[in-house]
Amino acid sequence: MDEVVALDGGRGFGLLTRSKGAPKGRAVVLFNAGLIHRMGPFRLHVHLARRLAEQGLHVFRFDMPRIGDAPAGTHPDAESVVREALDAVQASTGARSFIVGGICSAADQGWRMAVADTRVDGVLLLDGMAVQGPWFRIGQLRLMLARSPLRWPGMLLRLLRAKPDDAPGLSDFRDWPEHGQFLAQAGQLLERGVRILAFYTGGVSYYLLHPRQIDATFGRYRRDPRLEVEFWPQLDHILFSASDRARVIDRIGAWAVAP
Repeated sequence: MDEVVALDGGRGFGLLTRSKGAPKGRAVVLFNAGLIHRMGPFRLHVHLARRLAEQGLHVFRFDMPRIGDAPAGTHPDAESVVREALDAVQASTGARSFIVGGICSAADQGWRMAVADTRVDGVLLLDGMAVQGPWFRIGQLRLMLARSPLRWPGMLLRLLRAKPDDAPGLSDFRDWPEHGQFLAQAGQLLERGVRILAFYTGGVSYYLLHPRQIDATFGRYRRDPRLEVEFWPQLDHILFSASDRARVIDRIGAWAVAP
């Protein structure tokens, strides 16, 4: 049974799934994103929590204030909200380290929290940050060539008119650092021993179309053994297919307990 853990003086709460068997001293904290609350898209977080609990990890999932229909609460910023959640889970379970993250804006929050709190030693990024640049243009060109030649003129015109680093709506929904700052943060995290699992799906084609964009995003850290990347363009952003969700859960489960 999941346990309810009160946050922010009872104004909010999260659900704790305790580890089964011998706990590993680590907890996973999953954030909500967009209009999807703590259960995750198609109950992804619920099924993931049960899998990870079987593997000896505690899992806490809660709604970030002001995300979707979650109330504002009293915290001055998102980092203080997450810090209270980590404190509460640590007090309840004895966990000494944390994996944080989730999908879309939850991945962005996980990254920021990993930078801010040294208790975080793992970051789960589902469709997180990716720079565009020339490889995105190449991806757009490949898409155009795969379609009917009758559509090429209009697609080419839109391609030429578009700004290379300003995907429609991207800055309105994501909170990414500048690329140089992101690389500096990546170096800090990896030097600290933080492990990173970054998934990219085909559901974010408005900013990611080519795997070389991922190489450009992480720069010289792309080959660091503590950074693991999966580019699965056949999957959609919210993992509509049950088989896709199972595949992602399997991959996360293997990564989360790896030495």
